[in-house]
Amino acid sequence: MTAGDFMDIAIGIFFLLVGIGLGWAFYRLATVFAQLTTTIHDVSEETVPILTRLQTTVDEVNSELGKIEEITGNVVGLTGTIEHTTAAVGSAVSTPIKKVGALSAGISESVSTFLKGRRKEAQP
Repeated sequence: MTAGDFMDIAIGIFFLLVGIGLGWAFYRLATVFAQLTTTIHDVSEETVPILTRLQTTVDEVNSELGKIEEITGNVVGLTGTIEHTTAAVGSAVSTPIKKVGALSAGISESVSTFLKGRRKEAQP
């Protein structure tokens, strides 16, 4: 057996081992891809219902926000009405009170002036 024959056998064995190693690596890679495909399929099946529930929740929140906006608008209108009512009641109450106060001040001043005049006549 010559060195060339030995090299041919060695190269043949080397390529045979490399082929077996590559075959094993490709088999393992195929197994990983199969598991990855299963995982992606499971995730996509679970994600769609979650997104559907999320969309329903967002729609319900938007509906509640619309109701809150309506309530806020009603409160603003009610506040304006209360403000006008308060002003009207204040005006209706304060005007007669001012008139009664002015009348009582006038009567008080008249009585005071009248009594001062009588005292001056009685003193001589």
